[in-house]
Amino acid sequence: MEQRLLQVENLTTVFSGPAGAAVAVDSVDFALDRGEVLAVVGESGCGKTVLSLSILGLVSPPGRVTAGRALFDGRDILAMAERERRAIRGRRASMIFQEPMTALNPVLTIGDQVGEPLRVHAGASQREALAAAESMLTRVGLPEPGRRLSSYPHELSGGQRQRVMIAMALALSPELLIADEPTTALDVTVQGQILELMLNLARDAGTAILLVTHNLGVVAQTADAVAVMYSGRVVEYGPVAAFFAGPAHPYSQGLLASLPRLEDRGRRLSPIPGTVPSLHDLPAGCHFHPRCPRVFEPCSRQTPPLFDLPGGRQARCWLHAS
Repeated sequence: MEQRLLQVENLTTVFSGPAGAAVAVDSVDFALDRGEVLAVVGESGCGKTVLSLSILGLVSPPGRVTAGRALFDGRDILAMAERERRAIRGRRASMIFQEPMTALNPVLTIGDQVGEPLRVHAGASQREALAAAESMLTRVGLPEPGRRLSSYPHELSGGQRQRVMIAMALALSPELLIADEPTTALDVTVQGQILELMLNLARDAGTAILLVTHNLGVVAQTADAVAVMYSGRVVEYGPVAAFFAGPAHPYSQGLLASLPRLEDRGRRLSPIPGTVPSLHDLPAGCHFHPRCPRVFEPCSRQTPPLFDLPGGRQARCWLHAS
């Protein structure tokens, strides 16, 4: 338990609207140790981003966390006053948002934005913050870092903006880094560079990483453990090597079967039939049962719990009830 940094328990986030309440995150549990990389994967709309925002208390109305805890170093972030949360965000816990063009402030220079965590949380002067920002931009491999201090976000490429986001997030060597699709919309070569950079910088500081992604190739290369989400619920959880060796949930099996493989030239892909259900019209029982090839009687009536499996794995499926 001394290594446990983040413990999420029964976390539930609901969005209210004219069509009724939509449960975006449904009773999610997981743990993250210091220095560990946990990947959260699933299709678009499964709740990955809402989960990451919920942990740091960043969900805005009409969304709200209705149940659960997010214990950061033993203290519940969600039970803190907003002032306490702000003292943690940026200094001890940071987030890289999905789209840097919208996450960065278009009217502030890169130097001001990278230096802000140092001014706010470390009491650095403007000159000290700019010097530290230039050093951090050098570490993340941004060309001409001194000149870029006076640049604005629209003057940088997508890959350069992502490097700026990483510099901001890691400026104070946080204990927890939440990275929400950090390589979205980047070409493959830049993706590799950004991931390697982020992981190396974080591991140098002993930072734990919650990596939100839909890219299973990224998961295989970077993560220690994986949590698979479907319609707001975690349906599988465990070590990444065991997941790729033999996924335990039919949805996870479908994800892996749908991936193209170089060694299987000529093999037809096996897509998962059907579509992701609307959060306003979720199926009863297991949310995946209308699309599941192994569905049987209890699946449509009862919600399965996360069953404990050998090797520290869990799966939310009635197939593992016995």
